[in-house]
Amino acid sequence: MPHSFKVRAVAMLEAVQEIAIYIHRFHNLDLFQQGWYQIKITMRWEDDENISFGIPARVVQYEAHDLGPSSIYGIWRIDNTDNSFSTQPFRIKYARQDIHLCMMISFNLSLSRFEVLPTTAVILKFELMYAPTFENGADLQSSLDAYPAAIHEFRIPPKALLGLHSYCPVHFDALHAVLVDVSVHVSLLKTASHQSASKVPRFVKLANFHLE
Repeated sequence: MPHSFKVRAVAMLEAVQEIAIYIHRFHNLDLFQQGWYQIKITMRWEDDENISFGIPARVVQYEAHDLGPSSIYGIWRIDNTDNSFSTQPFRIKYARQDIHLCMMISFNLSLSRFEVLPTTAVILKFELMYAPTFENGADLQSSLDAYPAAIHEFRIPPKALLGLHSYCPVHFDALHAVLVDVSVHVSLLKTASHQSASKVPRFVKLANFHLE
């Protein structure tokens, strides 16, 4: 005999989180290799390593940089295949060199997977891309895209997704001694909720289905 069902309304959260990343300055402490460098940024939920869920939404050059044509190449880039943002390639020539990037990139992150507030952290990933000095044009971008020279990740805990403004210096590792001055600003762009019908077997107590 088939079981009968009760229909229960389940609250679903429709919200969009904005995570804005301000890249102020790239300071070369003592990189071993001269050449072209680039910062690539992606973000994802901590419990899913394969998919980048943050969608690049806005790019702002909040202050004009003072780099000459020999120190910078091309423009910043958004790649829709992996939802990544990459700065302009810039050339590092000597130790203690400063590159003032002065850029803001914001990512939009949907919270529709949660029934209530987020319970999973966000991983913010910075990749240091490198290409030799002799590369140029299409060869330069191909070399930069090949593989990251170093990676630094930040974990933004669920509670911080309710609102955050913090200075987050990026150091990479001992073999790539740089300091990237970065600020992260997290805010809720919009929020709404709706109810969807959920069939619950009659013989199961509703108390067993709770929102976490």
